[in-house]
Amino acid sequence: MAPLRDPPDLMVRAHSPLLVLGLVFSLSELFAQGELIRDPYIQLTTRSSGIVAWRTSKSITPAVRYGTVPDNLDQAVPAEQIVIRVSPEMKGLPEVPRLGQTTPEGIYQFEAELSGLAVDSKFYYGIFDEDTLLAGGEEAYFLRTQPQVKPGRPLRFWVVGDTGDGGMIQRNGYEAMKAYVAADGRPLDAFLHLGDMAYDDGIDSMFQSNFFDVYAGTICNTGTWTTMGNHEGHTSDGTLGTGPYYDAFVLPANGEAGGTPSGSEAYYSFDFGPIHFVCLNSHDEARGVADRMATWLRRDLAENNSEWLIAFWHHPPYSKGSHHSDIEDQLVEMREVMMPILEDHGVDMVLAGHSHIYERSMLLDSAYATPTDPVGVILDDGDGNAAGDGSYLKSAHLHPHGGTVAVVAGHGHGSDFSFGLSPVHRISLKEGGSVIMDLEGDTMKVTMLNEEGVVRDEFQLIKRGEVAPRVPLGDPWNPLGPAIVPSERPSVSEAR
Repeated sequence: MAPLRDPPDLMVRAHSPLLVLGLVFSLSELFAQGELIRDPYIQLTTRSSGIVAWRTSKSITPAVRYGTVPDNLDQAVPAEQIVIRVSPEMKGLPEVPRLGQTTPEGIYQFEAELSGLAVDSKFYYGIFDEDTLLAGGEEAYFLRTQPQVKPGRPLRFWVVGDTGDGGMIQRNGYEAMKAYVAADGRPLDAFLHLGDMAYDDGIDSMFQSNFFDVYAGTICNTGTWTTMGNHEGHTSDGTLGTGPYYDAFVLPANGEAGGTPSGSEAYYSFDFGPIHFVCLNSHDEARGVADRMATWLRRDLAENNSEWLIAFWHHPPYSKGSHHSDIEDQLVEMREVMMPILEDHGVDMVLAGHSHIYERSMLLDSAYATPTDPVGVILDDGDGNAAGDGSYLKSAHLHPHGGTVAVVAGHGHGSDFSFGLSPVHRISLKEGGSVIMDLEGDTMKVTMLNEEGVVRDEFQLIKRGEVAPRVPLGDPWNPLGPAIVPSERPSVSEAR
């Protein structure tokens, strides 16, 4: 590798809570084409904007050009608005923020915001070193802005956790998802990762090899929303927002994508069409009812009026996979403290990883006790499948304690031992895979696709009209005993 040379001319510009700076490189200092070492990836999409990030191993004159067709990139992000951060050892750039201590030497990271875009529209882009194309300018490289709340088109989300070893099961699960998506021609709208993406210690090189290299073909056109896992927590600090995890991702601490500003990239919210997503930090943030995360959560949910509410974090509130939610503090506290707040505001689904298994609950409410007890907390003990016992039914809009489905998708690199079966879970599967969520109209269909591409679980949540009040079951279906006849299905009125 040729020796690195630092550009002498800086243009300082305030940008984001990270206080990163814009940078324009002097053309006279250019000496070679920059080497792209992290392919471009999409971050923090909104209805009118999105961010393209990438890395090089040399100083470049950064440029991002974009347009509505890949062979006519007729718009550009001004160079002075492209954010740069550099390796900690870099000399000659005293005012430019540094990446974390595990960053390899000689790294330049760029973040370019495309703004003023049309809602729910696709924009192709190219990454340039002055006039030399480094990546993009073809069909696979695009940014799609988010849709309006109504009228809502179908939306598709890919959800997975604990992928982070770069191994065969992780890669097979990824290929299975791509084949499933290609088969029906309905592309992903967003990628939700539930943490532990960089085994074992969350250092920079592990992010590169086990996340960015593996998923490059998807994240170059699909926005990624993440939560920090305990393995990222070995080298990143969620309370400070520092470390390789926070170097890698651009997350909405200031309410940039909807929701109430949290002031932290470790926990935040965003809107996506008719869905309000809430991401919590279950690893190293204080989880008490009066602590800052719970205080922010109550405020955010009180201000939310979306049709759907989905929360995600790393440590599951219900699991007896490779982790036990009745004996581990983080899991217990997320159940006892955060679940009541979320259910007070009508949460529809809770997604988590950490436990290396696929598990998902029946329709439940107020299951806060330790140890977990199914009696009096199950609203519907059927399988939730339209082709089986029938979909889970909820009233339209958000209503307190209308029922929640909890999903554990920590099977991204396979499953190992388990403690047993949780009494509130309808399905527990020890195999690798991922989850696809499809929202169409008033129906959310959730599919567990294993690493071989086989659908192993499917359920639907339908939010329509008014569902008659129901009494929690005193003798619900139990995975530890013989199946019983599911409860009578609730009636649903026509939407008003």
